[in-house]
Amino acid sequence: MDVVKLKGYVSAIICILLLSYAIDFILEIGLTLIKALINSEDYIFYDPKDIPLLLCIPVAIFLEVVCICALLPFKPKTAPFLQKLMIPVTIYGVASFAIGFIISIIISFYPLGTDYYKCHSTSIISSGSSYAKSKEICKQRGSGGY
Repeated sequence: MDVVKLKGYVSAIICILLLSYAIDFILEIGLTLIKALINSEDYIFYDPKDIPLLLCIPVAIFLEVVCICALLPFKPKTAPFLQKLMIPVTIYGVASFAIGFIISIIISFYPLGTDYYKCHSTSIISSGSSYAKSKEICKQRGSGGY
């Protein structure tokens, strides 16, 4: 077997695995956030990047299909079809990112800005913030309150 071809197969398999884990991670985080907001839970961790990433999951699924098609033996038949889909997928990706950005700003102002207190963040790694219904809940969780 050719080394270049083997490298391509290994790269496609790695891309498929990474995209699958990323989709699962983003879906879990995003759905947990949406469920917490709908149920108006007492304590919420909110990262503004979660909503745009959640809306961009179909783009990641398309990229995963492209990687899978790179492994299949009938590439000449699938390549034109995938190329036709690239423009709509790109437009959807940009539109979902913009809409997700607007939705995350709206979530930051309402309900988080009106119904919750922002807790102090002690993490350097995370860009998100913790929100609680009362300052006492922030203190119980160990992150303090404003």
